[in-house]
Amino acid sequence: MGIHWTELIIVAFIALLIFGPKRLPEIGSAMGRTYREFKKSLGEMSELTTNGPGVPEHRPSSAALRQETDSADANRTAASPRA
Repeated sequence: MGIHWTELIIVAFIALLIFGPKRLPEIGSAMGRTYREFKKSLGEMSELTTNGPGVPEHRPSSAALRQETDSADANRTAASPRA
């Protein structure tokens, strides 16, 4: 469906009457910048939804894993009955 070329001409003529020939290029430029920023932010949003936030998972360091293993071994040794 969309907008037909005659509708675009009518809208351009009305804008010319409202804003005048001096302000029309400024308004067109501002609308172009706004549209580019909008498309850029949409692209970033879609990239985030497809790829995820990009934050690396928290993985404990090998030193932290060794410390956890040592403390678990110490707890098992303390909990086991001695003969």
